[in-house]
Amino acid sequence: MKKIKISVRNLVEFIMKKGSIDNRFVGNIKAIEGIRGHQKVQKSYGGEYTSEVSIKHTFTFDEVEIEVEGRMDGLLIENSKVIIDEIKTTTKDLLLIDEDSNPLHWAQVKCYGYMYCIHNDLHKIDLQVTYYNIENKSTRILRKKFQLSELEEFFFKLVNEYKLWANMEKQWMEIRNDSIKKLKFPFERYRSGQREFAVRVYKSIVDSRKCFAMAPTGTGKTISTLFPAIKAMGEEKTSKIFYLTAKTITREVVNETIRLMKKQNLNLRSVTITAKEKICKMEEVNCNPDYCPYANGYYDKINNALKQILSKYNDFSRKNIDEISEAYKLCPFELCLDLTMFSDVIICDYNYIFDPRVYLKRYFDVKKTDFIFLVDEAHNLLDRSRNMYSAEINQQIFIKMKKIIGKKDKRILNTIKEIEKYFTDKSKVLNLIKEKHIIEEELPKSLIELFNILMKFMDEYLSRTNEENSELLDLYFEVNKFLSISTFYNDNYRTIYSDELIGINVKLFCANPSDLIIEKMNKSKSTTIFSATLTPLSYYKDIYGSEDGDFVINLKSPFDVKNRLIMIGEDISTKYNKREDTVEDLVEYIKVCVESKIGNYMVFFPSYKYMELAYEKIRDKYEELNVIIQENNMSEEEKEEFLNLFNDNKETHVGFCVLGGHFSEGIDLTEDKLIGVIVVGVGMPQINIERDIIKDQLNENNKGFDYAYVYPGMTKVLQAVGRCIRTSNDRGVILLLDNRYSSYRYKSLFPQEWNPYVRIKKPNDIKNLCKRFWDNE
Repeated sequence: MKKIKISVRNLVEFIMKKGSIDNRFVGNIKAIEGIRGHQKVQKSYGGEYTSEVSIKHTFTFDEVEIEVEGRMDGLLIENSKVIIDEIKTTTKDLLLIDEDSNPLHWAQVKCYGYMYCIHNDLHKIDLQVTYYNIENKSTRILRKKFQLSELEEFFFKLVNEYKLWANMEKQWMEIRNDSIKKLKFPFERYRSGQREFAVRVYKSIVDSRKCFAMAPTGTGKTISTLFPAIKAMGEEKTSKIFYLTAKTITREVVNETIRLMKKQNLNLRSVTITAKEKICKMEEVNCNPDYCPYANGYYDKINNALKQILSKYNDFSRKNIDEISEAYKLCPFELCLDLTMFSDVIICDYNYIFDPRVYLKRYFDVKKTDFIFLVDEAHNLLDRSRNMYSAEINQQIFIKMKKIIGKKDKRILNTIKEIEKYFTDKSKVLNLIKEKHIIEEELPKSLIELFNILMKFMDEYLSRTNEENSELLDLYFEVNKFLSISTFYNDNYRTIYSDELIGINVKLFCANPSDLIIEKMNKSKSTTIFSATLTPLSYYKDIYGSEDGDFVINLKSPFDVKNRLIMIGEDISTKYNKREDTVEDLVEYIKVCVESKIGNYMVFFPSYKYMELAYEKIRDKYEELNVIIQENNMSEEEKEEFLNLFNDNKETHVGFCVLGGHFSEGIDLTEDKLIGVIVVGVGMPQINIERDIIKDQLNENNKGFDYAYVYPGMTKVLQAVGRCIRTSNDRGVILLLDNRYSSYRYKSLFPQEWNPYVRIKKPNDIKNLCKRFWDNE
């Protein structure tokens, strides 16, 4: 019997939600105030109240097994009587709220009530909705007694409406699973190590473990993870696969891989979630039914539209989403999210799982799921998570707002003046100690209190005014983010005060997000963490929470070492204080390398400033060389134009690019489009206060410097080098320029496919080596 899973929240909203998408500020309750309101209500009861109680109910309905799960806000025992509590925060006058104010609130608690009665053999139960006003801290409790028969009738009325969808899902799962059983690996043979990789991914899913995979370019990471995950889905080991990646180009590779498997008549629904800002069809992202026809009446239209959409499509790529949303006049972003409910594979950015502000609450507000996470390019997740769990704010935004708010609201103005004073006091301290930074190991509680007061006043002001005030909204969301992140503050955080050109900046910096990443990964049944550059593997296993029983695989490159020449220039220093002195030698190395054969080359630098220094020098000295340079903040069109130059290999093009930038990761210049990569330096991040905090935080076994500087730098180098040989037919030269590569610290991080390599002492060595290499084609 097929099992359909749905949360109480999704069930209620899917069946009962009506109207339009409307993100205008009308009594908008912030997530952070909502959480705090919940906590205040929960704590007010004492020991007789249990918060956040998970509940799950599985039953058979018309030959479909349905599992409904959720999390009750509270379970109260009062004189041996059980009361289930649903908490809602509001800015409304509580006297105006009654039982009919929002049917969805009562619907949720009635579902919980029915499930609890069934599990505990009760014939009646008291249910309550607690409304908490975040402005005046008042509470109103609406409590009602319900008979089991009433709750059962209500619950199955919802389920009966959902039955159509459940039956559609059951039929789809049967079709899907039958097709998966017949699915074969879509290539004639496995590449070296590929079958072993796929088997370990499969076993990690079956055994509910993690799998760590170092898989160089050419090992076929996408198919090696997707194929076993889909096979496991066909055996009902999982109900959803989340393929997580940092790059748009990688998401397209995943879609192409699924299409390849569909050539075997695989039936599979996949959806790609594209950021709202990128997929919105309007001139500005303004989710207001008066402005946006795609937001207007969205919830009234969506269910009927879905029936037709699901009968016509099963590939919900960005292109198809764009077509469908236009045909049905539905918001494309919300449509993506709603289609995740009916999709088997969800392809998205990391933030839909890991970011505390935008993660998919509809799936991850429960302790555990049977979902699979496939985390591609996993070397990027650590720094991305640091950004997700950090927040900063500058005093300049308050100075600007003070002028704008003027006399419109005295309470906001006075609070901003107090916040300004807080920043001014910090500025005086910095001046006194003659430092640019102060680092503290505790949350700035007095600033947090002022921000909470400001949020309350801004809430009230924005609720009652019709005036367009984008600057105040910007401040509102900036402060809200800061408050939201402050709730995570612990020993892994530091507070950084910086004196910058535009004023004092305060940052809540998450130096080590490891625990937060692991907590999110633990929501899955199984997580596969893979990249071409998980170096060293022990570091990433530590950061991402490897446990006994997890699977590890370190694949060799499938490409013939005879197809590449790796040279390491050991007589040149690219350290910051040596760059002016060695730039002449540097451009000589570059010139000799790129003249060894006509074709396209990329030279990667650790910074824009260094790149521009070398560009000026090479242009002055060797103006005949066709050097093109990566500009800062290039548009998507400019990036495409840059890459298009590499389609021509009849003459030599030399691209000057930045390590860690767009062109050092995720681009695929195959065959003869790129025949050489030169990496200047060891990729080490610029020494700064945040990296030094990371170094101090992660200094167990004296590894702090490596964790903060060496490993992130080498990851960038490995990614850049990986641009050169993309297929078994590619040939190319790789030149690494820095004397630090001769030290054990760096040599120990060389991947096995870098052996053998040649050490060189002068530019002329390159000429001879390259001639022999290219002559042997």
